[in-house]
Amino acid sequence: MSDTRFRGPSFRQGQGLSSVTSLLAWSAVGLFCAQTSDAGEVAVQLRASVTKIEVAKDDQREAWTFNDTFPGPVIRIKEGDVVDFTLKNEADRVHSIDFHAAKTPWNLHFQGVPTGSESSFRWKADYPGEFYYHCGTDPMIQHIANGMFGAVIVEPRTPVVKADREYVIVQSEIYPTPHDVDTMMAGKPKLVVFNGRANKYLDEPLRAKPGELIRLHVVNAGPNHFSAFHVIGAVFDRVYASGNPKNIEHGIQTYTLPPGGGATFDLVLPEEGMYPMVTHSLQDALTGALGLIHVSNEETSKTSFEALPPPQDRDVAWTGAADR
Repeated sequence: MSDTRFRGPSFRQGQGLSSVTSLLAWSAVGLFCAQTSDAGEVAVQLRASVTKIEVAKDDQREAWTFNDTFPGPVIRIKEGDVVDFTLKNEADRVHSIDFHAAKTPWNLHFQGVPTGSESSFRWKADYPGEFYYHCGTDPMIQHIANGMFGAVIVEPRTPVVKADREYVIVQSEIYPTPHDVDTMMAGKPKLVVFNGRANKYLDEPLRAKPGELIRLHVVNAGPNHFSAFHVIGAVFDRVYASGNPKNIEHGIQTYTLPPGGGATFDLVLPEEGMYPMVTHSLQDALTGALGLIHVSNEETSKTSFEALPPPQDRDVAWTGAADR
């Protein structure tokens, strides 16, 4: 099995960033750590590009991407950070950006960037959690359906209890061709996938050991279908709406994620075995939004989009993607 560990997001590290494994507080039981970390400034750069990808066996196609990855790179910042953002357009048409984590005027900063141009602006990450970003160029449904989206993780300023395993999962819809906007508008995808490929985690299950705290950061990129996220054989101990530690629910069986939304899921699986993860919207599960969590005492490599490596120097840019 190939090593599909996440290599890191495409941004320059900001001062005071901690590991993503301390992302969320168990706020309801008071398990915050004592120390706090200062916010800083981070430089984030995305490139709009056209990239050939494989979305299923015998289905290769050109995707519209950020930084040549599908989904786009995970952007990891800290609550209170000021983000100095630049979008460079190396693709063959106008593209733009829309950060759901940002409070900034749409008419000033989320507008189209022509081919061969770039645009920069600054925004502050006021809220911790898990957020969606995407291209907003008209027709937005086409740009999202063709791959221009990703996740932003905004860590709480107060460091929190570490999970044993963390994964980022982005659900999205793939339509028959990049230009079939009518089918996109009808909401009839060919595939619905986790992290860019149909049934990806049937072939390469996510890994954990019995009794470990598993934390799943799940974003629904849409553009149309709601996700009913569920792990068969498990109950979520805690669910955090939008990944914010203040938004906590306990003992959840299935959780609804709207297009453009996200949540963080904590669960502990005490016994060895296979635990399917699905959207319980079964039409979508049976067209590719299906995977496995393999719980075993055997030591195995950690897979795809897992916890980021330790923070590196401020001036080191990480360029990352999961293996295809």
